[in-house]
Amino acid sequence: MNTYINFITESGISLGLLTLVYLFFLRKETFFRLNRVYLIVSAVFSGVLPLLHIPVFLNSASSNLGLIASGPRVLEVVEVYGGAGANASGTFLSLPLIGLIYFSGILFFALRFTWKLGQMVLLVRSGEKRKFRGLTIVRLGFDSSAFSFFRWLFVGRNFQFGIEESNHILKHEMVHIRQRHSIDVLLLELVVLVQWFNPFIWYLRRAVRENHEFLADALVVNKGISPVRYKAMLIEQVTGIQLQVANNFNYSLLKSRMKMISKIKSPRWAGYKYLIGLMTMLLLVVVFACEKTPETNNKQVAVKSASIGEQPLILIDNQVVTKSDMDNLEPNKIAKVNVLKKGTQLSSLAETYGEDKVKNGVIQIFTKDYENKELAQKTDGKNVDEVVVVSKEKKASKDDNTTYNGEPVFFICEDMPEYPGGDLALRKYIAANIKYPKYAQEHGIQGKVYVNFVVSKTGEVGGATIARGISPALDAEALRVVENLPQWKPGMQRGQPVNVRFTVPINFVLQ
Repeated sequence: MNTYINFITESGISLGLLTLVYLFFLRKETFFRLNRVYLIVSAVFSGVLPLLHIPVFLNSASSNLGLIASGPRVLEVVEVYGGAGANASGTFLSLPLIGLIYFSGILFFALRFTWKLGQMVLLVRSGEKRKFRGLTIVRLGFDSSAFSFFRWLFVGRNFQFGIEESNHILKHEMVHIRQRHSIDVLLLELVVLVQWFNPFIWYLRRAVRENHEFLADALVVNKGISPVRYKAMLIEQVTGIQLQVANNFNYSLLKSRMKMISKIKSPRWAGYKYLIGLMTMLLLVVVFACEKTPETNNKQVAVKSASIGEQPLILIDNQVVTKSDMDNLEPNKIAKVNVLKKGTQLSSLAETYGEDKVKNGVIQIFTKDYENKELAQKTDGKNVDEVVVVSKEKKASKDDNTTYNGEPVFFICEDMPEYPGGDLALRKYIAANIKYPKYAQEHGIQGKVYVNFVVSKTGEVGGATIARGISPALDAEALRVVENLPQWKPGMQRGQPVNVRFTVPINFVLQ
């Protein structure tokens, strides 16, 4: 439901902005063909925009620094509501009423559209038909103004062929048929089904029909008929039924049509106004479609050094190496990584390797083989500013934040773990299974609980801990649900499954 709400919201905003551009800048211009293109493109663009996902890669330096400084990936907040009228599924179960109203509207307008098409079919079957220049003229059994639908041209029972007025009417309707205006009408009717609640779609729908009439009127007048005589003929034709899926000869747009017939043609420079619409579309793409994506490297391991200014000193097993050596190091061989920026350890390294070499910091990497041979030389970590990946299991009773079952824990890997159905399904699962503790509700306790957990190389969830809690009751409930998460698709690094740590914020809110 949330995905669909995002779709109709983004589509609706796009329709609104593009329709306003037409209303304020383009509607009064006589570039009718360009206006037709703009209106149809606006409708199609607004439908496609929510489906666009354009990755915008971050600068490599920013990406690398993020790997060093950032912790586990933080998922989107899950809202859990308590208090009067609340239930365990939070916001997800507050949506059905809105959904019911929305889909009822879709059903109503779908039935209305089907009924109109059915009317058209009945008119074709019941009318007297004759062929004319590749078209089918249908004479109706009642008085009506002329209208067209695809290659059918409908006329009233008293319509007289051969007279001047009738010829002009036929020319007008044949413009609709030859330029396939019925396709535009059907497209807008389909958009109405999705955006029926949006007032801008109703204006856009009317603007498309209005522009169709401008196109047909302009071509008829350009073929020699006097504008004054043509206006008089328009007034005479205000009779009969009007089907909104057809192109009616009058279609209750007389006032605007008569003004446009007499309007002086727009100057060429006015064509630059269409750039406003183009810029609006580009802005919408940037706002809704562009997504920030960290730039990755196929040879990326657990740690990358910053590429701003000079590189820090890189040590593997206390041996000076190059960045390329570090990049080529197999992740499963890493036991511990320390990033040193200041402190007594950095001072001691400066005495060994020189002040100039350590001034930009030091990255210490210890392999499992080295740790096994040199247990006595393990870094105590007290002066380490940032520990990014530590994969050597401590002798404590449980794993620390960067180990799991004695193996490395990644914060970022080449292919991140995936919950079945994606992040939205994960949030739905948590919201549907969590229960706002009664004690917390009675004592007015609310706030965000941050839970760390590991998706293991087998896809199982474990190692759940409270990164930041609110109260024992809320913390325990958040842990309970996270520890019982279903199995994930495990993360992959260089083709091998790895452990990956996440953080999920669960926001308990009293209503």
